[in-house]
Amino acid sequence: MTLNYEEQRILIWGKTYPELSKKHFETVCTAGVLEDGRVVRLYPISYRYLNDQFSLYQWINARIAKNPNDARPESYKIDCESIKIGEVVKTTSDEWGRRAEIMFRNPAWVFETMEKLAEAQKANRTSIGVVAPRKIIKVEVVPRSDDEKQSFQEKFEEIKKELSAKLLQIDMFEQSIPEEMKTLDFLGSRLQVSWLCHNPDCNGHKMQVLDWGVCELQRRDGDATALKRMLELCNLEKYALRFFLGNLYLHPGSFMIVGMWYPKLANLLFH
Repeated sequence: MTLNYEEQRILIWGKTYPELSKKHFETVCTAGVLEDGRVVRLYPISYRYLNDQFSLYQWINARIAKNPNDARPESYKIDCESIKIGEVVKTTSDEWGRRAEIMFRNPAWVFETMEKLAEAQKANRTSIGVVAPRKIIKVEVVPRSDDEKQSFQEKFEEIKKELSAKLLQIDMFEQSIPEEMKTLDFLGSRLQVSWLCHNPDCNGHKMQVLDWGVCELQRRDGDATALKRMLELCNLEKYALRFFLGNLYLHPGSFMIVGMWYPKLANLLFH
């Protein structure tokens, strides 16, 4: 199938911890908003293998096309070789106001409650949304199973062997594949947040955190440091916290925390 790629300018706001991929070695689920405010999920991106790596709240220009194999309306394929990185939208004295004007230009992906997002998922396959917590009940470290760890290690070795075999068969000057596979650490646990949304009858939501920044802190400095940072961000007396939520392809009713919006209340002009 021929895809209709179009060049777009995209402000990146979300990256999840890398996942192993037999086809792409590893992928990072990446999300952003277009200039008109529409939210997009960009896949596949083997982020750590890119020559030019972009940061959060940085503009990129790239050719993207609606993914015909993913019915979620936000899902787009991206031509990684077309990526050109641009300006970083930094926080200023108006406390994230410049970012907010871009991020929430299209209010269609902002939901008052988690239940409203769930309704949109069922009606329109909506798979990305922003929801503000009313109360944080608990932030904790949840261990992953031995089966998950074994599956990860087996998949890593399988992909590594496949890469070695390909390197014996191709001319490295003609095909763009890495000369070696980068090490990817398995995270033996995940951070999990239990919270209430602004539905007065909310029974609570429990979601794991896949945000790369938090996961990388956990990988590098350990569970306690990552937990401390997450507890700080979840202080609703200090931050006007919103969760960026994304669902799973195979389990569309299950949402995870893929990013966070956390301007300080003390200096807040727009949130």
